[in-house]
Amino acid sequence: MPGFLANHAALKAKGVDTIACISVNDAFVMGAWSKELQTGDKVMMMGDGNGEFAAAMGLTMDGSKFGLGQRSQRYAMIVDNGVITHLLTEKPGAFEASTAESVLSHL
Repeated sequence: MPGFLANHAALKAKGVDTIACISVNDAFVMGAWSKELQTGDKVMMMGDGNGEFAAAMGLTMDGSKFGLGQRSQRYAMIVDNGVITHLLTEKPGAFEASTAESVLSHL
């Protein structure tokens, strides 16, 4: 999230209309996270409480061995007029493909 906040202006300059964060959490957790990170109107925070969006996208992972149940993989997605043009999915334990810098390089 910090990278997307820091690169908000650069993403907007590349034509990004909306930066959204979706997570397998409820709306209350997403609201608290937004408040803590001071996302304001820069990032739309969206809860996928039951993981239905993650499942529909084929992006679930089993975090049961960590007491987390079904979760979402880490990814970034570029959507142009309702069409996914880039799906940047992380390898387990990595944090490269889904960074704001990676998204910028794909715009």
